[in-house]
Amino acid sequence: MRALRPGEKTAVVLVISFVVALGASLGLISITTPPPARPQAPVYGPQSSTPFIWPGKTRPPTVSAASADLPDDEPVIGVVANGKARAYCRKAFTGMVNHVVNDVIGATPVTVTHCDKDGCSRVFTGEGQEPLPFKTGGFMDGMLLYVDGVFYDQSTGRPMNDSAANPLPYQTLGFEETTWGKWRTAHPDTDVYLGSPAEGPTGPIVKE
Repeated sequence: MRALRPGEKTAVVLVISFVVALGASLGLISITTPPPARPQAPVYGPQSSTPFIWPGKTRPPTVSAASADLPDDEPVIGVVANGKARAYCRKAFTGMVNHVVNDVIGATPVTVTHCDKDGCSRVFTGEGQEPLPFKTGGFMDGMLLYVDGVFYDQSTGRPMNDSAANPLPYQTLGFEETTWGKWRTAHPDTDVYLGSPAEGPTGPIVKE
């Protein structure tokens, strides 16, 4: 095959340019730049949202004072119900899924709540001999509790929905925030809740 002469090359280029232009005008050939990539919205775990409802731990295992390998300066939340003492390691409440323990001490229902974000602890009790139905309800200017379909402020017991006239339907119970050494000395027959394996993420994911 012979080489194209300069004039023939020009003619070929013109023909190709005409064909491309004609195809583009008829929609047969698309000469477009790809659209810019759309930024992806950040994805957050469900625990970053408020409300975030998570069931309380129910009747978790405890160990005797003699079996508890705790330093004397370990912070605990101490509760006495009908003469029976139980301590709850404060660090066991760290993480969004660990803030509520629905327990029974002797035959008394006792719910211990603690927020590691603002340091607020509250303990509740009620009628009967079964664990109370407290759940973690998220965080909004303080920890929220979720009970029987209503969100309550943990520190005040006030319903978050102003239209919900019903106050928290359970009573507060006295407790003591102290150290393990002091609690064990005052209550040598105590047992202690050390925490249980985390169910899901152990800490909140914070939106940026």
